[in-house]
Amino acid sequence: MAIRIGLPRGLLYYQYGSIWERFLQELGAEVVITGDTSKATLNCGSGLDEVCLPAKVYFGHIYELYKQVDYLFTPRIISVAAGQYTCPKIIGMPDMLRSNIDNLPPLIDVNLNLRQNSRSLYQAIITVGHMLGKNAIRSLYAWYHAWQYRRMDQAIRYSKPNGQRIGLIGHPYIIYDRQISMNIIDKLNHFGIHVITPEMISNRQAAIAAKTLGKKIFWSNGDHMAGAALALIQSRQPVDGLIFITSFTCGPDALIGELVNQRAQALNIPCMLLTVDEHTAEAGFVTRLEAFTDMLIRRKQS
Repeated sequence: MAIRIGLPRGLLYYQYGSIWERFLQELGAEVVITGDTSKATLNCGSGLDEVCLPAKVYFGHIYELYKQVDYLFTPRIISVAAGQYTCPKIIGMPDMLRSNIDNLPPLIDVNLNLRQNSRSLYQAIITVGHMLGKNAIRSLYAWYHAWQYRRMDQAIRYSKPNGQRIGLIGHPYIIYDRQISMNIIDKLNHFGIHVITPEMISNRQAAIAAKTLGKKIFWSNGDHMAGAALALIQSRQPVDGLIFITSFTCGPDALIGELVNQRAQALNIPCMLLTVDEHTAEAGFVTRLEAFTDMLIRRKQS
């Protein structure tokens, strides 16, 4: 009988989940993924205090999943790029889970730290393989195979259609979680807006644009978000507006949002900051979106 490994649909799942799923399947495991975030997920996650909404959502997914599986896949992602770090709450999530949930199954919480070199990735791959009874060669092959067959949704590049274009800047685990973001992409599309997210901007474009800040941002996700926003407003055909969506209590986003807002104002491009938490009312959220998009339309017509 195959080992059942739980994969929560939260935090870095929205960037690496498809690769992780394929990798674990290549190693012979049965991967159990939680469903979309719901209000029940949020209620389960409310047991964590003094953390951001995405961290609470992740906790809720774990709570829904942990009794159904033999292992939980919760890698400790310290760094994914040279000279940069991920969020401290992402780094410490395995410890928070152990401290707040009794009788957890074993956590696959291998360290991944690419800040110095890439060997950490291969060490983590081999460690996971050993836990599942596979040798180093088999484990590395499984990772290669997973990488080759990764889903292409992160490789999307945006076109430049006619009509209003808005850059929607935020973490993937906020933008693509329909519960956290209140389905913001579909709402904007319903208003006739073409949405461009940071994942539609290549790493090279974002890195070049981020250099204009003068100082490197050492949070990897934040660096790409800032670079993508600057690439969208500094291009020859800039977007009509920016929406920066963040979670309440996120310190790095508070800094990055202000930097992006200042640069957008200097270029006369409207920028709106949206902050979400578990108490955000959808009616007020929609009203702000309607007002912002209506302003963009009137601005273009004038």
